[in-house]
Amino acid sequence: MQQDEDKIIEIFSGTLWEAEMVKSLLEAAQIRSFLKNHSINSYAYESGFAEGVKVMIMNNDLDEARTIVEDFLRK
Repeated sequence: MQQDEDKIIEIFSGTLWEAEMVKSLLEAAQIRSFLKNHSINSYAYESGFAEGVKVMIMNNDLDEARTIVEDFLRK
């Protein structure tokens, strides 16, 4: 059971701007997260290349994080 809680999972994927916003909302809720694939995308000139930045969290934060992401996507 401990292995599932320690697992790192993707909660969101989008542009660098969107991923930074989601990460900020998660941090405000005391949910640790990090961005994956952001270093290459932060230098992208065209917005089409800035897609695919992933927000990663711990599996044990999934329920609360999912609610935050769903609220973000509705706005």
